[in-house]
Amino acid sequence: MSIEYSESLEEATQIARAALPLANQFALPANPVNYAVLYEYVAGQNPPLSAALDQLRENAKDLTDEQLNALYHSFISGNDEQALKEVRQALSGMVDSTRSSLDKVSQTSQTYQENLGVSAKQLTDAEPSGAVDIITHLIDETMRMQAASRSLQEELAKTNEDLSSLRTEFKRVRQESMVDPLTGIQNRRAFDTSLAAAREHAKTSNKALCLLLVDIDHFKKVNDTYGHVVGDAVLKQVANAINDVVRGGDVLARYGGEEFVLLLPNTPMEGAERVADNICNQVRNQKMDNGHVGKDVGRVTVSVGIALFSSNETTEQFVVRADTALYRAKESGRNRVCTSEMK
Repeated sequence: MSIEYSESLEEATQIARAALPLANQFALPANPVNYAVLYEYVAGQNPPLSAALDQLRENAKDLTDEQLNALYHSFISGNDEQALKEVRQALSGMVDSTRSSLDKVSQTSQTYQENLGVSAKQLTDAEPSGAVDIITHLIDETMRMQAASRSLQEELAKTNEDLSSLRTEFKRVRQESMVDPLTGIQNRRAFDTSLAAAREHAKTSNKALCLLLVDIDHFKKVNDTYGHVVGDAVLKQVANAINDVVRGGDVLARYGGEEFVLLLPNTPMEGAERVADNICNQVRNQKMDNGHVGKDVGRVTVSVGIALFSSNETTEQFVVRADTALYRAKESGRNRVCTSEMK
Protein backbone atom coordinates (compact mmCIF):
# COMPACT_ATOMS: atom_id res chain seq x y z
CA MET A 1 0.00 0.00 0.00
CA SER A 2 1.31 3.45 -0.89
CA ILE A 3 0.28 6.36 1.31
CA GLU A 4 0.74 9.90 0.06
CA TYR A 5 1.76 12.42 2.71
CA SER A 6 0.56 15.96 2.14
CA GLU A 7 0.96 17.53 5.58
CA SER A 8 2.93 20.69 5.98
CA LEU A 9 5.79 20.72 8.45
CA GLU A 10 3.58 22.35 11.07
CA GLU A 11 0.80 19.80 10.53
CA ALA A 12 3.25 16.94 10.68
CA THR A 13 4.62 18.27 13.96
CA GLN A 14 1.11 18.49 15.43
CA ILE A 15 0.39 14.91 14.35
CA ALA A 16 3.64 13.75 15.92
CA ARG A 17 2.74 15.37 19.20
CA ALA A 18 -0.71 13.80 19.16
CA ALA A 19 0.72 10.35 18.40
CA LEU A 20 3.06 10.32 21.40
CA PRO A 21 0.36 10.47 24.11
CA LEU A 22 -1.52 7.67 22.34
CA ALA A 23 1.41 5.36 23.02
CA ASN A 24 1.02 6.01 26.76
CA GLN A 25 -2.77 5.76 26.54
CA PHE A 26 -2.53 2.32 24.93
CA ALA A 27 0.29 1.22 27.27
CA LEU A 28 2.70 0.86 24.33
CA PRO A 29 6.42 1.68 24.07
CA ALA A 30 6.95 4.42 21.48
CA ASN A 31 9.28 2.35 19.35
CA PRO A 32 9.62 3.14 15.61
CA VAL A 33 7.07 0.56 14.44
CA ASN A 34 4.41 1.52 17.00
CA TYR A 35 5.07 5.20 16.37
CA ALA A 36 4.66 4.80 12.60
CA VAL A 37 1.30 3.07 13.12
CA LEU A 38 0.06 5.72 15.58
CA TYR A 39 1.28 8.54 13.33
CA GLU A 40 -0.74 7.23 10.39
CA TYR A 41 -3.72 6.64 12.68
CA VAL A 42 -3.70 10.26 13.84
CA ALA A 43 -3.03 11.56 10.32
CA GLY A 44 -6.17 9.75 9.12
CA GLN A 45 -4.76 9.04 5.65
CA ASN A 46 -4.79 5.25 5.99
CA PRO A 47 -8.48 4.31 6.47
CA PRO A 48 -7.94 0.51 6.51
CA LEU A 49 -5.36 0.86 9.27
CA SER A 50 -7.60 3.26 11.24
CA ALA A 51 -10.55 0.87 10.99
CA ALA A 52 -8.46 -2.07 12.13
CA LEU A 53 -7.01 -0.12 15.05
CA ASP A 54 -10.45 1.14 16.08
CA GLN A 55 -11.67 -2.46 16.11
CA LEU A 56 -8.81 -3.45 18.40
CA ARG A 57 -9.57 -0.53 20.72
CA GLU A 58 -13.17 -1.67 21.05
CA ASN A 59 -12.09 -5.13 22.14
CA ALA A 60 -9.36 -4.19 24.63
CA LYS A 61 -8.31 -1.24 26.76
CA ASP A 62 -4.60 -1.77 26.12
CA LEU A 63 -2.90 -2.81 22.91
CA THR A 64 0.16 -4.99 22.47
CA ASP A 65 3.37 -4.70 20.46
CA GLU A 66 2.32 -7.81 18.55
CA GLN A 67 -0.98 -6.22 17.49
CA LEU A 68 0.65 -3.02 16.23
CA ASN A 69 3.41 -4.98 14.56
CA ALA A 70 0.74 -6.91 12.66
CA LEU A 71 -0.95 -3.64 11.66
CA TYR A 72 2.38 -2.26 10.53
CA HIS A 73 3.11 -5.21 8.26
CA SER A 74 -0.47 -5.31 6.95
CA PHE A 75 -0.98 -1.63 6.20
CA ILE A 76 2.38 0.19 6.21
CA SER A 77 5.39 -2.00 5.54
CA GLY A 78 4.90 -1.82 1.79
CA ASN A 79 5.78 1.84 2.12
CA ASP A 80 8.43 1.62 4.83
CA GLU A 81 10.76 4.29 3.55
CA GLN A 82 8.06 6.90 3.06
CA ALA A 83 6.46 6.18 6.44
CA LEU A 84 9.75 6.39 8.29
CA LYS A 85 10.68 9.51 6.36
CA GLU A 86 7.45 11.14 7.48
CA VAL A 87 8.08 10.17 11.09
CA ARG A 88 11.56 11.67 10.94
CA GLN A 89 10.10 14.82 9.37
CA ALA A 90 7.57 15.12 12.17
CA LEU A 91 10.23 14.76 14.84
CA SER A 92 12.49 17.31 13.18
CA GLY A 93 9.43 19.55 13.02
CA MET A 94 9.47 19.78 16.81
CA VAL A 95 12.95 21.23 16.66
CA ASP A 96 12.09 23.55 13.78
CA SER A 97 9.01 24.79 15.63
CA THR A 98 11.11 25.66 18.65
CA ARG A 99 13.72 27.33 16.47
CA SER A 100 10.97 29.41 14.88
CA SER A 101 9.78 30.54 18.31
CA LEU A 102 13.31 31.47 19.24
CA ASP A 103 13.65 33.54 16.08
CA LYS A 104 10.38 35.35 16.80
CA VAL A 105 11.44 36.16 20.36
CA SER A 106 14.83 37.28 19.11
CA GLN A 107 13.17 39.68 16.65
CA THR A 108 10.78 40.90 19.34
CA SER A 109 13.69 41.42 21.72
CA GLN A 110 15.64 43.40 19.13
CA THR A 111 12.61 45.59 18.41
CA TYR A 112 12.08 46.05 22.14
CA GLN A 113 15.67 47.18 22.65
CA GLU A 114 15.40 49.63 19.78
CA ASN A 115 12.16 51.04 21.19
CA LEU A 116 13.78 51.39 24.61
CA GLY A 117 16.60 53.41 23.07
CA VAL A 118 14.21 55.65 21.14
CA SER A 119 11.92 56.12 24.15
CA ALA A 120 14.84 56.95 26.43
CA LYS A 121 15.92 59.70 24.06
CA GLN A 122 12.34 60.98 23.75
CA LEU A 123 11.94 61.07 27.53
CA THR A 124 15.02 63.25 27.83
CA ASP A 125 13.43 65.99 25.71
CA ALA A 126 9.73 65.33 26.38
CA GLU A 127 7.30 67.59 28.20
CA PRO A 128 5.51 66.02 31.21
CA SER A 129 2.32 65.50 29.17
CA GLY A 130 4.24 63.78 26.37
CA ALA A 131 6.13 61.59 28.81
CA VAL A 132 2.90 59.84 29.76
CA ASP A 133 2.37 58.73 26.18
CA ILE A 134 5.94 57.50 25.93
CA ILE A 135 5.62 55.52 29.18
CA THR A 136 2.31 54.03 28.00
CA HIS A 137 4.01 52.94 24.78
CA LEU A 138 6.84 51.38 26.78
CA ILE A 139 4.35 49.47 28.91
CA ASP A 140 2.68 48.10 25.79
CA GLU A 141 6.02 47.03 24.34
CA THR A 142 7.03 45.42 27.63
CA MET A 143 3.79 43.46 27.76
CA ARG A 144 4.35 42.23 24.20
CA MET A 145 7.86 41.18 25.16
CA GLN A 146 6.55 39.33 28.21
CA ALA A 147 3.94 37.55 26.09
CA ALA A 148 6.57 36.49 23.58
CA SER A 149 8.78 35.23 26.40
CA ARG A 150 5.94 33.24 27.94
CA SER A 151 5.12 31.72 24.56
CA LEU A 152 8.75 30.70 24.11
CA GLN A 153 8.93 29.21 27.59
CA GLU A 154 5.82 27.15 26.93
CA GLU A 155 7.17 26.03 23.55
CA LEU A 156 10.52 25.09 25.05
CA ALA A 157 8.91 23.22 27.94
CA LYS A 158 6.66 21.24 25.58
CA THR A 159 9.45 20.44 23.15
CA ASN A 160 11.79 19.47 25.98
CA GLU A 161 9.15 17.14 27.37
CA ASP A 162 8.50 15.54 23.97
CA LEU A 163 12.16 15.14 23.09
CA SER A 164 13.03 13.82 26.54
CA SER A 165 10.32 11.21 26.20
CA LEU A 166 11.51 10.24 22.73
CA ARG A 167 15.15 10.12 23.81
CA THR A 168 14.29 7.77 26.67
CA GLU A 169 12.10 5.56 24.49
CA PHE A 170 14.51 5.31 21.58
CA LYS A 171 17.42 4.62 23.93
CA ARG A 172 15.42 1.80 25.47
CA VAL A 173 14.34 0.52 22.07
CA ARG A 174 17.95 0.53 20.85
CA GLN A 175 19.02 -1.43 23.91
CA GLU A 176 16.17 -3.89 23.50
CA SER A 177 17.01 -4.37 19.83
CA MET A 178 20.36 -5.82 20.92
CA VAL A 179 18.98 -8.21 23.56
CA ASP A 180 17.31 -11.59 23.21
CA PRO A 181 13.92 -11.08 24.93
CA LEU A 182 13.72 -14.64 26.26
CA THR A 183 17.12 -15.11 27.86
CA GLY A 184 18.16 -11.48 28.47
CA ILE A 185 21.57 -11.96 26.85
CA GLN A 186 22.79 -10.45 23.56
CA ASN A 187 21.00 -11.44 20.37
CA ARG A 188 22.52 -12.40 17.03
CA ARG A 189 22.56 -8.82 15.77
CA ALA A 190 24.47 -7.55 18.81
CA PHE A 191 26.86 -10.48 18.67
CA ASP A 192 27.70 -9.87 15.01
CA THR A 193 28.74 -6.34 15.97
CA SER A 194 30.82 -7.62 18.90
CA LEU A 195 32.45 -10.29 16.74
CA ALA A 196 33.47 -7.80 14.06
CA ALA A 197 35.08 -5.54 16.67
CA ALA A 198 36.82 -8.44 18.45
CA ARG A 199 38.14 -9.80 15.15
CA GLU A 200 39.69 -6.44 14.23
CA HIS A 201 41.22 -6.11 17.70
CA ALA A 202 42.70 -9.61 17.48
CA LYS A 203 44.23 -8.83 14.07
CA THR A 204 45.84 -5.57 15.16
CA SER A 205 46.94 -6.68 18.64
CA ASN A 206 47.99 -10.25 17.81
CA LYS A 207 46.03 -11.41 20.84
CA ALA A 208 44.27 -14.78 20.85
CA LEU A 209 40.53 -14.90 20.19
CA CYS A 210 38.35 -17.98 20.59
CA LEU A 211 34.79 -18.65 19.57
CA LEU A 212 32.54 -21.22 21.24
CA LEU A 213 29.31 -22.51 19.74
CA VAL A 214 27.13 -24.20 22.38
CA ASP A 215 24.12 -26.32 21.44
CA ILE A 216 21.61 -27.96 23.79
CA ASP A 217 21.54 -31.71 23.23
CA HIS A 218 18.21 -33.26 22.20
CA PHE A 219 16.38 -29.99 22.70
CA LYS A 220 13.73 -30.87 20.12
CA LYS A 221 12.77 -33.82 22.31
CA VAL A 222 12.28 -31.44 25.26
CA ASN A 223 9.92 -29.26 23.20
CA ASP A 224 8.05 -32.23 21.76
CA THR A 225 7.66 -33.93 25.14
CA TYR A 226 6.99 -31.05 27.50
CA GLY A 227 5.90 -28.19 25.22
CA HIS A 228 7.43 -24.86 24.25
CA VAL A 229 6.77 -23.16 27.60
CA VAL A 230 9.00 -25.68 29.34
CA GLY A 231 11.42 -25.48 26.41
CA ASP A 232 11.69 -21.73 26.87
CA ALA A 233 12.34 -22.21 30.58
CA VAL A 234 15.12 -24.68 29.78
CA LEU A 235 16.67 -22.17 27.38
CA LYS A 236 16.70 -19.54 30.12
CA GLN A 237 18.26 -21.95 32.61
CA VAL A 238 21.00 -22.91 30.16
CA ALA A 239 21.68 -19.24 29.37
CA ASN A 240 21.97 -18.55 33.11
CA ALA A 241 24.33 -21.48 33.56
CA ILE A 242 26.63 -20.31 30.74
CA ASN A 243 26.46 -16.74 32.01
CA ASP A 244 27.75 -17.89 35.39
CA VAL A 245 30.95 -19.08 33.67
CA VAL A 246 31.79 -16.07 31.50
CA ARG A 247 34.15 -13.28 32.54
CA GLY A 248 33.64 -9.55 32.27
CA GLY A 249 35.20 -9.17 28.83
CA ASP A 250 33.53 -12.23 27.30
CA VAL A 251 30.52 -11.89 25.01
CA LEU A 252 27.61 -14.32 25.35
CA ALA A 253 24.70 -14.33 22.92
CA ARG A 254 21.82 -16.48 21.77
CA TYR A 255 22.77 -17.42 18.23
CA GLY A 256 19.44 -18.92 17.24
CA GLY A 257 17.04 -21.59 18.47
CA GLU A 258 18.82 -23.70 21.10
CA GLU A 259 22.28 -22.51 20.08
CA PHE A 260 24.43 -20.05 22.02
CA VAL A 261 27.70 -18.44 21.09
CA LEU A 262 30.50 -17.23 23.34
CA LEU A 263 33.34 -14.95 22.33
CA LEU A 264 36.52 -15.14 24.41
CA PRO A 265 38.93 -12.25 23.72
CA ASN A 266 42.56 -12.61 24.82
CA THR A 267 42.04 -16.35 25.36
CA PRO A 268 44.16 -19.12 23.80
CA MET A 269 42.74 -22.51 22.88
CA GLU A 270 43.75 -24.09 26.20
CA GLY A 271 41.84 -21.46 28.13
CA ALA A 272 38.82 -21.78 25.83
CA GLU A 273 38.74 -25.55 26.38
CA ARG A 274 38.67 -25.00 30.15
CA VAL A 275 35.78 -22.56 29.75
CA ALA A 276 33.93 -25.04 27.53
CA ASP A 277 34.41 -27.84 30.05
CA ASN A 278 33.11 -25.56 32.81
CA ILE A 279 30.05 -24.76 30.70
CA CYS A 280 29.31 -28.44 30.15
CA ASN A 281 29.62 -29.14 33.87
CA GLN A 282 27.58 -26.08 34.86
CA VAL A 283 24.72 -26.96 32.52
CA ARG A 284 24.81 -30.62 33.42
CA ASN A 285 24.41 -29.71 37.09
CA GLN A 286 21.73 -27.07 36.50
CA LYS A 287 18.38 -27.99 38.05
CA MET A 288 15.76 -28.76 35.43
CA ASP A 289 12.92 -29.83 37.70
CA ASN A 290 9.34 -28.73 38.23
CA GLY A 291 10.37 -25.84 40.45
CA HIS A 292 12.77 -24.40 37.90
CA VAL A 293 11.33 -25.17 34.45
CA GLY A 294 7.77 -26.35 35.20
CA LYS A 295 8.39 -30.07 34.62
CA ASP A 296 10.89 -32.69 35.73
CA VAL A 297 12.88 -32.67 32.50
CA GLY A 298 15.88 -34.51 33.89
CA ARG A 299 19.49 -33.78 33.12
CA VAL A 300 20.19 -31.41 30.24
CA THR A 301 23.57 -31.39 28.50
CA VAL A 302 25.28 -29.31 25.84
CA SER A 303 27.85 -29.87 23.12
CA VAL A 304 30.51 -27.27 22.37
CA GLY A 305 32.62 -26.47 19.31
CA ILE A 306 35.66 -24.19 19.59
CA ALA A 307 37.67 -22.30 16.99
CA LEU A 308 40.81 -20.20 17.51
CA PHE A 309 40.84 -17.16 15.23
CA SER A 310 43.48 -16.88 12.52
CA SER A 311 44.24 -13.46 11.07
CA ASN A 312 44.12 -14.74 7.48
CA GLU A 313 40.52 -15.99 7.67
CA THR A 314 37.21 -14.19 7.24
CA THR A 315 34.58 -13.87 9.94
CA GLU A 316 32.44 -16.41 8.12
CA GLN A 317 35.30 -18.92 7.99
CA PHE A 318 35.93 -18.41 11.69
CA VAL A 319 32.31 -19.18 12.55
CA VAL A 320 32.11 -22.12 10.13
CA ARG A 321 35.11 -23.76 11.81
CA ALA A 322 33.47 -23.46 15.23
CA ASP A 323 30.27 -24.87 13.76
CA THR A 324 32.16 -27.78 12.22
CA ALA A 325 33.73 -28.55 15.59
CA LEU A 326 30.26 -28.43 17.18
CA TYR A 327 28.99 -30.88 14.56
CA ARG A 328 31.81 -33.29 15.43
CA ALA A 329 30.92 -33.01 19.12
CA LYS A 330 27.34 -33.93 18.27
CA GLU A 331 28.35 -36.80 16.01
CA SER A 332 30.79 -38.27 18.54
CA GLY A 333 28.19 -38.65 21.29
CA ARG A 334 27.18 -35.18 22.51
CA ASN A 335 27.85 -33.72 25.99
CA ARG A 336 31.42 -32.98 25.01
CA VAL A 337 33.83 -30.42 23.58
CA CYS A 338 35.54 -30.53 20.18
CA THR A 339 38.05 -28.07 18.76
CA SER A 340 38.98 -26.84 15.30
CA GLU A 341 42.30 -25.21 14.50
CA MET A 342 43.61 -23.78 11.26
CA LYS A 343 45.63 -26.26 9.23
